[in-house]
Amino acid sequence: MQRHYFLALKLPDETKTKLANICSLIRKEHHFKTWVHPDDFHITLAFLGAASSEQLQKLHELLNKKMSITESNFSLQINQFGFFGNEKHPRIFWAGVEEEHCLYTLQKQVAYVCEKVGFQLDKRPYAPHITLARKHIESDHNGVDSQLWWNHYGENVPFIAGEIVLYETHVDKQPKYHVLHSYSI
Repeated sequence: MQRHYFLALKLPDETKTKLANICSLIRKEHHFKTWVHPDDFHITLAFLGAASSEQLQKLHELLNKKMSITESNFSLQINQFGFFGNEKHPRIFWAGVEEEHCLYTLQKQVAYVCEKVGFQLDKRPYAPHITLARKHIESDHNGVDSQLWWNHYGENVPFIAGEIVLYETHVDKQPKYHVLHSYSI
């Protein structure tokens, strides 16, 4: 099976634990086919897909150089829930972070390096989020309401963004994302 790779902002362990606790409350009342393993919580910066060892090595070299001259770590806060897909049966349930200029700047820098190495990145506008669950399976005739879920289960969770990680995907394992390299911001 071919491996896929992506670069992401790593969440601190205490942030992952808080999100896992919130998810455990939601799981009691709402059903999804798959809940993301807490160790796999992250904010994607660039999805790379398949990659050669040469591409990964060049990416590693360029990121080491680039990250040594970028801004230092910065604060983020989880402050909302959202859904992707049909509101009655959403594909993805996610937690979002407040808009922060440093995050968008970092994502653009990472994307620039990835494209320089030859990766074809998604052209849609960047939408930072933390995937919590996939494939809503309960029947809700009124649809899901992210604001109602946030009011009932949500909690503002501040954290420091300080590390970028190159992940390799292992779809047959739990957790399914394996760290290949990490880069301090």
